[in-house]
Formats: sequence, C-alpha cells, structure tokens
Amino acid sequence: MAIRIKSKWSKTSSKTKTSEDIASALSFIAWKLSLDKARNLHGEDFEYSSDHQRVTVIVEFMSFQIHLVDRLLFLDKTTDDERIAIMNNLGKQSARIMQENCEELFGLGDYKKGYINTLNMRSSEYSEFKFSKKESNYSIFRHLAKKIQDAMGLSQTNKWVMDQIVDIDSVEVYKKIIEVYDSLRKSG
Repeated sequence: MAIRIKSKWSKTSSKTKTSEDIASALSFIAWKLSLDKARNLHGEDFEYSSDHQRVTVIVEFMSFQIHLVDRLLFLDKTTDDERIAIMNNLGKQSARIMQENCEELFGLGDYKKGYINTLNMRSSEYSEFKFSKKESNYSIFRHLAKKIQDAMGLSQTNKWVMDQIVDIDSVEVYKKIIEVYDSLRKSG
C-alpha cells in the first residue's frame, strides 16, 4: 500500500479512549483507505465516468471496512453495549465525513441518508458470509468486488475490476483495517 496511516494514539494523551474516539479514528482511516483504493483503481487504468461513480466506489470500500470492524468487535467478545456504541459512533462519524466530502463535490444536499442506507444494506449482505481474522475471506472480498463492478460498469476497460478488487485491493484493505483496529484497541 502506498498510503501511510497513523494507527497509534499520541503518547502525550493518557486519557482513556471512548467509543467516540475509537470510531472517529477508524472512520478517518477507513475514509483514507477508501479514497486511496478509488484512486488506485484509476491508476490501474480502470475508468470512472463521473464523480458520482467514484464516490459510489468509496462508499463500497467504506461499507466493507465498517462491517469488518463490526466483525472484529464481535470476535474480540466486546460487550454488546461497547460494540453498539462504537458502531453507532462509527456510522455517525463516517456519515459526517461522507457528507462533508460530497458537499465539496456536489454542493449542498443530504448525502448522509443514502450513505447510511447503503451501510446498513451492505452490513446485512456481508453478515451472510463467514469471516475469519486468520483465514481467507474470499466470499466477502468477492461481494465487495461485485458491488464495485456494478458501480463501475462492464465496459471493456472495467471488465477486469473484480479481479483487481478480489486479488489485491480487498486483501490490502482487510489487512490494514485489522492492523489499525488491533493497534487502536490495544493502545486505547
């Protein structure tokens, strides 16, 4: 991955990290990773027909990562209250980031609602697949790839995007979000 991500809390801050702190850090990092992967697809000569299409790809990567965080919280046997608090804050924080960036691109509007609807829909879809921190998660990766393929279309240029997502991008995002999650939870 070409992107550098800070995944540790500042040593000068001794305050116990709240669910809001964790969610804020994770949503910012997920945004950076999603943006990087959307740019990477363009760098690999896949084509976007519009900024709307590019944002849709970013939303798919965000939804994927947020679902991974939920699965990681579950695997860590996080209490239901803490898990709900982190996930609710993660949804709110990531929706705020999406809203701000969409307003910059498209002007004023309510972008949060569509984002949250997609987030909830993808979470439901991804929950149908097995998940492991150590084993292959091919089904989840393929689902992400299919959603991105749907967003980008089946043009001659984009017909191989699923291979790029399944074999490279989803694996990199998956590894990075686990690394960041583990680091933030340990040091929090």
